Amino acid sequence: MSIHLLWTSADSLIVAFALAFIVPQRHVLPLILMFGACDALGSALGVTMQVAGGLAAILLIACGASLVVRYPIAQRLLNAPGWFYVLPPLLAIDNLVSPTPDAPAVAALSSAIMAGLGFACGSVVSRGWRAGLRDVRPLAAACLIATGSLLAYGA
Repeated sequence: MSIHLLWTSADSLIVAFALAFIVPQRHVLPLILMFGACDALGSALGVTMQVAGGLAAILLIACGASLVVRYPIAQRLLNAPGWFYVLPPLLAIDNLVSPTPDAPAVAALSSAIMAGLGFACGSVVSRGWRAGLRDVRPLAAACLIATGSLLAYGA
């Protein structure tokens, strides 16, 4: 497994950590599988298109920023059912635009493990600090901004 593959799977870890605070438990396993499947598909298709990576980074940073400043659109997104299922295909853009020498199955496994680890860590933090966190949006926003920055740095 290459360092490049771990780098392109790190976004799944960070976003899954953020989602652990706001996603109902029944969506965790489908999201983990979706993170893996989307990254595998992105690795299999693997085209070189630098603009798409920058676009994904901008969208993630904008989503995080809208959560921080509490734009009404961010509140509508959080209340919309299933909005979080848009994130795995969006995060697969880095695998699509930056082809890896590893097999798509390895990319799927790496991304799914990272997402599972992110959900597990987020769940532990959520349980431990839930009483102290009245609003988890700033933490989720910081994670989305960090992921967008990671994509921007890699793009």
